[in-house]
Amino acid sequence: MLEYFQRIYRRLTSGETTEEQAIQSGVWVAGINVGDRILQLLKVVILARLLSPKAFGLLGIALLVIKGLRRFSNLGFDQALIQHRDENVDAYLNTAWLVKIARGLLIAAVAVFSAPHLARFFSEPQATPLIRAIGVANLLLTLQNPAIVYFRKDLDFHKEFGYKITARFADFGVAVGFAFVYRSVWALAAGIAAMNLVQFALSYRILDYRPRLEFELEYAREMFGFGKWIFAQACLSFLLVEADDGFVGWFFTASILGYYQLAYRYSNAPATEITQVVRRVAFPSFSKIQDNPVKLRNGLFRTVNLTAAVSFPIAAGIFVTAPQFVNVAFGKQWTPMIPLMQALALLGGVRSINELFNSLYKSRGMPEYVAYFLIVQVTIVAIGIFPVAKSFGVLGVAYLLVGQSVIIGPLKAYLALSLVDGTGSRLLPLVFYPFIGSSIMAIVVTFVRRYLRFGLIELAVLVIIGAASYIAVMIAIEKRTGYELIESFKDIRSAVS
Repeated sequence: MLEYFQRIYRRLTSGETTEEQAIQSGVWVAGINVGDRILQLLKVVILARLLSPKAFGLLGIALLVIKGLRRFSNLGFDQALIQHRDENVDAYLNTAWLVKIARGLLIAAVAVFSAPHLARFFSEPQATPLIRAIGVANLLLTLQNPAIVYFRKDLDFHKEFGYKITARFADFGVAVGFAFVYRSVWALAAGIAAMNLVQFALSYRILDYRPRLEFELEYAREMFGFGKWIFAQACLSFLLVEADDGFVGWFFTASILGYYQLAYRYSNAPATEITQVVRRVAFPSFSKIQDNPVKLRNGLFRTVNLTAAVSFPIAAGIFVTAPQFVNVAFGKQWTPMIPLMQALALLGGVRSINELFNSLYKSRGMPEYVAYFLIVQVTIVAIGIFPVAKSFGVLGVAYLLVGQSVIIGPLKAYLALSLVDGTGSRLLPLVFYPFIGSSIMAIVVTFVRRYLRFGLIELAVLVIIGAASYIAVMIAIEKRTGYELIESFKDIRSAVS
């Protein structure tokens, strides 16, 4: 058995060309995300039976605050080093490390001193100690080995696999154990602190590089030249992706925020899982071939093809099986999150494609375009969020996010095609055919669902029927149109075998 796993490991780390490395890296990142998602799901399923929706909402407020502080202080140094043409960026690491430490201290200080005021803003004073605790725990991440940037720059995601999954196991074990003993929201915070501690320790265990107290202003300026747009993107992205949580927590209640955040987490699987794989692999891969327009164009189309073929049916499946999933996994007290989960599943499908284009812009040294698009998206949401919330409730907020993502998609695609000399006639089928297949699958599952009860076996049956119907439809489309999906998966298989 050990020899079998060693053989698989060698297959998944032996890529020579950039394409092979990208495919193999995608497998490792997918493994990271799948493992992470399974552990998170198990943790939440257990804790949802032990804790109330309000407990999840209180933690959501604390995490929202820390995410905001992290986003609004992100200087983009890691992305600048990944995009850097030089393979060896050791000279920059000490400077980047010191800046990260200063950033972590600032975040912790702001969290500690502003926690009462932020909690009062959400009308939840119980969030005060949580904000402080998570802000201080964040310091551990800033102290970790700066050389972890090489995991992404060199497409060495097999190293990151153990690093991330081990930390998530620590989160799972500590959070669940704490919840069984104390039945408190602090179980969630304790899990996060344990995960940060393990990541800090493993970063020095896995990597030989040791940072020093050395700061070079010239290197900082160079990294900030690229990173300033990542900073702008991080701020705008927070306003687009996280500010809706803040609005929901402020406009409604902590319990409704708990429903909303949990619905977002599990309905956006295409965006958070597929997009994370694509973004983490596509950016460094595109950066390696940024001066070869033919390879870049082919790489873009291949990535769009695979992303749409996988993320669209997942989004459609989540939409039609949400009632069964929520009742089986979380229980009847979480029923209000079902329509939210369905709406946000649509957002996940669209985002999975939109986010892909961002990797292309950054790999070409044009991160400012990501910021420009985010300005448009944030403006749409800012104008519409209050009236839709007042008229349609929290569900209106969810559909507003879907609408802005649909509007911005064609604009992003048009710019991406112009950067790689591509054509819409080649791109459109790569998105259209998976959309058709996913729609037919959703109709089949909806019809079958009428004759099944709510239960784990019934949920599994729906998943199997949905997968089988989607595959059958896509095979039929490929035979009639020449759409090359099977060929793309053959390339993946050859790269890992």
